[in-house]
Amino acid sequence: MKEESPERIIAELEPLLLPRRVSRMQAVLDARSDHVAFVFEQLVDPHNLSAALRSIDAFAFQDVHLVNPAARIGFSRRIAQGTERWLTVHDHESPEACVEALHEAGYRVLAGHMEAGPPVPLDELDFRRRHALVFGNEHEGVSDQVLTLADGTFRIDMLGFVESLNLSVAAAIAAFHARREIDRLRAEGGDEAAFRLPEARRREIYAAWLKRSVRLADKILENVPQRVGA
Repeated sequence: MKEESPERIIAELEPLLLPRRVSRMQAVLDARSDHVAFVFEQLVDPHNLSAALRSIDAFAFQDVHLVNPAARIGFSRRIAQGTERWLTVHDHESPEACVEALHEAGYRVLAGHMEAGPPVPLDELDFRRRHALVFGNEHEGVSDQVLTLADGTFRIDMLGFVESLNLSVAAAIAAFHARREIDRLRAEGGDEAAFRLPEARRREIYAAWLKRSVRLADKILENVPQRVGA
């Protein structure tokens, strides 16, 4: 089956959903941002990954990058609650491929790490620039490869006796802080469109969401004659 344009997918599938569902999807898209990306390297616990995805969705970020899909661990449906369906998940065979793709997309890549650096505190990052935040394996942290390839490191400062945070908790804190910062920067700049999805990407994501929301979407698109100019 040939690849359909977002415009045709939207035209054919959007009328098949209830208006309140369409409104909900549009409202979520209005808040979505790809200004900050989240990277996870060789995680081993599906519960951690699923909880992290849930937080990333909750704070309206779109892109997740997984390093080494050969070790991909899947998702916990109970914890993720389907959020992986609404995020764009990118698989990379190696840290080199991941960092190269992020650099090409204009991201500054920072690895979460307490030792290399010195790490920049999370609350001192300048989110006027695109950032990709890397979280490493639950037991070993980010790999030496990532530390070599990254543009720097960041840390989440803690005030208690503990010296580390659960990975999903760290990702949630980072997502919350990044959302708060880009909202603050948008308000200061007076530009409501700042840090939001570009229109072309928004339509691509909306089309993908529609295909996941409409039962037998591919068959419907295949059987409906293509309109002239669609």
